[in-house]
Amino acid sequence: MTANRFEKIKILIIDDDELVRLTLKNVLKKMGCIVFEAQNGNEGVALYKKETPDLVVTDILMPDKEGLETISEIRVMNPKAKIIAMSGGGAGQNMSFLQLAQKVGASKIMSKPVKPDDLLNAVKTLLRL
Repeated sequence: MTANRFEKIKILIIDDDELVRLTLKNVLKKMGCIVFEAQNGNEGVALYKKETPDLVVTDILMPDKEGLETISEIRVMNPKAKIIAMSGGGAGQNMSFLQLAQKVGASKIMSKPVKPDDLLNAVKTLLRL
């Protein structure tokens, strides 16, 4: 897979954990994607409106505006939005948060920590690359 296929792909990462954002950004930038970052749902929704990314990767548990509300708002703006929801939430709770994310409109759900290859495969699948 060459970086050319990812060159014009815009991806928005929404996560309150700076290390998670940095890690995901590095993986996606290596593939040639254009990456935007937000540290909470409020920033994420504003960036979504401004940049209209091809795909959103969002955490579920965040301050200010959590991921479920963020996913719902993005879905209202664009019913066809591609959204990957991630959670590393407490043991036993993680799956219920992710299942809720799917019910409110996440295209794909992933448990943290996300492996780089799993993320890239999800991006390729959702964007049909």
